[in-house]
Amino acid sequence: MQNGESRTVDILRSALGPTDECPTIEELESLSSGDSIATSRWSGHVHVCGFCQTEMYLLQTFLVERPREASQNASNAAEILATKRKEIFTRAFPAPKGTPWWKSAFTVRRIAQASVAAALVLLLLGAVFFFRSTGPQPQLETRNQNAPEVLRSAGFSIVSPSGDVGERPIEIRWEQVPGAASYQVRLLEVDRSELWKASTKDSRIELPEAIRARIVPAKTLFADVKALDSSGNQIASTELVRFRLVQSRK
Repeated sequence: MQNGESRTVDILRSALGPTDECPTIEELESLSSGDSIATSRWSGHVHVCGFCQTEMYLLQTFLVERPREASQNASNAAEILATKRKEIFTRAFPAPKGTPWWKSAFTVRRIAQASVAAALVLLLLGAVFFFRSTGPQPQLETRNQNAPEVLRSAGFSIVSPSGDVGERPIEIRWEQVPGAASYQVRLLEVDRSELWKASTKDSRIELPEAIRARIVPAKTLFADVKALDSSGNQIASTELVRFRLVQSRK
């Protein structure tokens, strides 16, 4: 895009510069000397062309040794320039026109700017919804639809032994769990190493003599029980229950 200065130069050149119909300097010299052919051909053009009138004046001033007095042609050229001066500068520097806001709001440029702003808002909203939908979601436990649902029983606990006992226990008893097909019982040392493990379908199980012999006074042991369904899946379990044989007083 041209700047204001180059645009002004182009307008002045087009208004004051030569045209394709202007004669050459040699032809103007012939016209100035009174040549009949040049006069018949160029006098009409020079009469209306400000550029050619200025060239003729300069040529006559250069050729004729007399005081530089403005000729009639030069005066005409000056009048033409003065007449066109306002038009030339008006075209070069047009005055800004005040436009009401309600008219400028519906121009193509304003509508394009509003469209870009609306597109940016929609893009931002889409990004927010996208990141919300792809963010971490609550993880649901994956379950086998063919397997029975696993239930936890809060009331499932070991009945005995528990805490300090005065006699060596002969069995472990616990609460019955609805839907349980079998139970898995364990005895653990203080360091959580497994001392004994067995399974039963009842809600009680007897301790073998070899295991009972290892239950000695002041030794702490732990027991837990797991309830299993018919497929062997765990459906409930107890917490570790501590028990200890205390020395009987005589």
